[in-house]
Amino acid sequence: MKKAAWLFLSIFIICSNAAANETVKLAIGDWEPYTSEKDNKNKLLEEVVTEAFKAEGIDVHYDYFPWKRSYNSVLEGRHDGTFPWNKTEEREKEFYYHNISLIRDEGVFFHLKSKPFDWNTMEDLKKYTLGVTLSFKQEKIYKENGLKAERVTREDLNFKKMLVGRIDAYETSKTVGYNLISNLFSKEEAKLFTHHPKAVEVNEYYILFSKKTSNGKSFADKFDSGLQKIKASGLYDRILTEYLGDSYIKTTQSE
Repeated sequence: MKKAAWLFLSIFIICSNAAANETVKLAIGDWEPYTSEKDNKNKLLEEVVTEAFKAEGIDVHYDYFPWKRSYNSVLEGRHDGTFPWNKTEEREKEFYYHNISLIRDEGVFFHLKSKPFDWNTMEDLKKYTLGVTLSFKQEKIYKENGLKAERVTREDLNFKKMLVGRIDAYETSKTVGYNLISNLFSKEEAKLFTHHPKAVEVNEYYILFSKKTSNGKSFADKFDSGLQKIKASGLYDRILTEYLGDSYIKTTQSE
C-alpha cells in the first residue's frame, strides 16, 4: 500500500509540474530565415521567441497560416500573438506590443541588375510597377501614394515575377530578400538580383499580442522580461550569429 501511495504521489507531482507552465499560442507564417513551418534552418525568430518565453517558464505553441489569416486570428482573439510585424499607428490601437524589438533589419527595394531602378522620393516610384504582398503594410502605403502595385499572397511570388519582368521592384527585409533569392533560384539566376542602396527604413519587428484574450498584456510584459534575460546571458547574440553570422550583430543590431 505504501509503495502504491508513493507511486501515486510521484505521478501526481510529475503531472502537476508538467501542467504548471503557461502556454502562449502564436499564429505565424513562413518568412525565412525568421520563421518557417518545415525548415529548421530558417527559424531564427521562432528560436528567439521560444527561448525568451522559456526564460519566463512559458511554453510556446506555433500554428502556421497565411499571414493575413494569422493576423486576423490574433485580432479576433483565437491566438495570443503573431510575429514578426512592424509597429504602425493602426496596429498599436488593435494589439499589445512588447517594448524591446525582436530584431532590427533594413527594408530595401530589390530589382534586377539589368533593369534600371532608382528612387529618392515616393514620386520617383510612380514610374515603376512594384510588387506587394497581401496584408503587408506596403499595400496601404502604395495605395495612399498612388503607386502602381501588383498584389500576391506569398512573398516569394514577387521575386519570381521580378525575374520574368512582370514587376520592376519589390520592397522587403534585406535579410529575408537575399535568403529567398538563394533558396528560390539557381546560382546563375541569383546573380541577376541586387538591391537599391537607399534603405526605405530600418525595421524593428515585434510580436502583436491580442487585446481580445485575457492575458495579452501579461504575455507582452513577460516576453519583454524573457527577452532581456536571454540578451543579458548572451543567448540572443548566439542565436543570431548561428543564423546570420557575426557581421550581422556588429552592424544591423548596433545602437
